[in-house]
Amino acid sequence: IQQINCLDERFYFDGENYYPSVTSILDIYPRGFGFEQWLKDVGSNASQIAERAANSGSKVHDATERLNGGEPITWFDESGKEFYTLHEWQMILKYKEFWDLCSPKLLANELTLCSSRMGFGGTLDRVVEIASKRWLFDIKTSNYIHKTHELQLSAYAQLWNEMNPDLPIDEVGILWLKASTKTQKIDVDKRIFQGAGWQLKTFERSHIDTFKIFGHAHAIWKEENPNPNPLNLIYPDKILL
Repeated sequence: IQQINCLDERFYFDGENYYPSVTSILDIYPRGFGFEQWLKDVGSNASQIAERAANSGSKVHDATERLNGGEPITWFDESGKEFYTLHEWQMILKYKEFWDLCSPKLLANELTLCSSRMGFGGTLDRVVEIASKRWLFDIKTSNYIHKTHELQLSAYAQLWNEMNPDLPIDEVGILWLKASTKTQKIDVDKRIFQGAGWQLKTFERSHIDTFKIFGHAHAIWKEENPNPNPLNLIYPDKILL
């Protein structure tokens, strides 16, 4: 499966058809008053701020992927230059603390899936087993957790379950590396996994029920995108007179 990024859109290609990403579908979901107010406050700087945050999050995300792939991660490069900022390195250390404390068994690391039946695709951050339960979690470095994150996980769980019917997802959550938690607490029965500045955030509603809401967002997206192909297939990306 090939991931295709064009401008702000992401699609997946299975060799025959293109499928929108879960995150592209959820771009249509309202962000709420807080987000709209933030846009007004920062004005024209919004895109620059968002881009910096996205680049920082990508570096942390890449580091965690490499850690789970067995690679050592260093703060400084071979020349002694700082590769990660202090803030980024602190979040990477929080990820290591989560892994050391919870001892998850890794089942999937950055797994890309798409479904012709459901009509979308996505890349799952991690699927692990903790205390005999299968968890699907997404790694977030944002300042807040939005409802779209919960919807995103519900869609990912459906992708996994379709491909792995004998290994269904029991729980979903956000491994939030920028949480406001102050203390360390692990309670498997109550689904509490947290440390200073990080937590595996869970949701009251089951991911199966949440997927019904995602279905409504998907229906609106399809209404607004009757030709669901990357823009570089709709418009030429090279011209000559």
